[in-house]
Amino acid sequence: MKTVMRFDVTVAILMLIGMPAMAQTPDALPSEDGSAVDVAEAATQSIDADLEFKTANEEAMAEQAADEDAKQLEWVDANHQEFRGWLQKTAHRMDGWFGDTKPNEPARASLRVMMDTTWNEYDGTTVKPRVRGKIKLPTLENRLSIVFGDDSLEVIPSDGGVMSDGRVATPNAEGRRFDRRQAREDNSSLALRWSKFRRAAGIDVDLGVRSDDVFVRAKYDKSWQLSHDIHTRFEQMYRYGSSSEHTALTTLEFVQPQSQSRQIVSRSHLYYAHKDQEDLDWSSSLFQQHALPVKHGTAELSYGIYTGGNIVAKKADLNRYGPYVSYRQPVWRDWLFLQGDVSYYNNKTEDRDHHVALFSRVEVVFCDLCHP
Repeated sequence: MKTVMRFDVTVAILMLIGMPAMAQTPDALPSEDGSAVDVAEAATQSIDADLEFKTANEEAMAEQAADEDAKQLEWVDANHQEFRGWLQKTAHRMDGWFGDTKPNEPARASLRVMMDTTWNEYDGTTVKPRVRGKIKLPTLENRLSIVFGDDSLEVIPSDGGVMSDGRVATPNAEGRRFDRRQAREDNSSLALRWSKFRRAAGIDVDLGVRSDDVFVRAKYDKSWQLSHDIHTRFEQMYRYGSSSEHTALTTLEFVQPQSQSRQIVSRSHLYYAHKDQEDLDWSSSLFQQHALPVKHGTAELSYGIYTGGNIVAKKADLNRYGPYVSYRQPVWRDWLFLQGDVSYYNNKTEDRDHHVALFSRVEVVFCDLCHP
């Protein structure tokens, strides 16, 4: 009995040892008739099929994303066009208040909506929404128009530098990032503009109200050409308000083109304000401006030197100076603009050393009159 059991165990061990060898018998190995090549080709075809599936899947996802972007753009364009249409209908309705409208000369409305953000190490970050619009009324023979929104935008150039350091150095009340009350007051101006002598003499007169300040403002501008291809512009603005009292701004600008897309600009200002006390400031900037073609229009790049100060007892002090760079361009659509400015000014009056200040603006324009 023991002999039989010992034999069975020996046979089982030999079978276990022999299984790997049996798996490698000549019948189990690839033959020389090309079966190994067939296996390799099948593997290659499988890999190619996987790659084709992955590529097709990626293309389908890209097409789906493009369709979603197109739908989103259609929605944005439709809403922009709808609001533009509402503006024109409103202008046409208002024009009808003053007489019979002219089909071949319809009323026109324009609107700019902006969000300005500024930062510097002394004042921190401030956010200011701004609105400026204009409605032209042909029934009044284009002599009268309605202007509304932040009227300071008419004296602040969009290309940085002179008269713009205030936007990167003036904080909101109590150091708040966003001052709702101040923003409401800044954008509350409403005026009737008389432009009868605009073409003949370059004079506009506004009669309006801003918050509790009833004001009258007159502006005169004249341009002429000098030798050496220098274009000169002079502008004088005077404003009197029941609360703000006297304000005057004188501008003198020289522009000399260097090429079709580049020009040198020298712009100087003299600013006067009288409320309780007299303030007289001067400022000047010399900068180069480039017009750069981009996808949705023209971008503007400006860079130069800014100087400014106070005039006390007929003596001009140099209080602020430094370099700046400004860039503005349409993005995504020809009615959407982004602007960014970087300046490096000081302020001796406020005991501020030279410091970096940043300014950014997002602007949406409705209708064709981009600068109402």
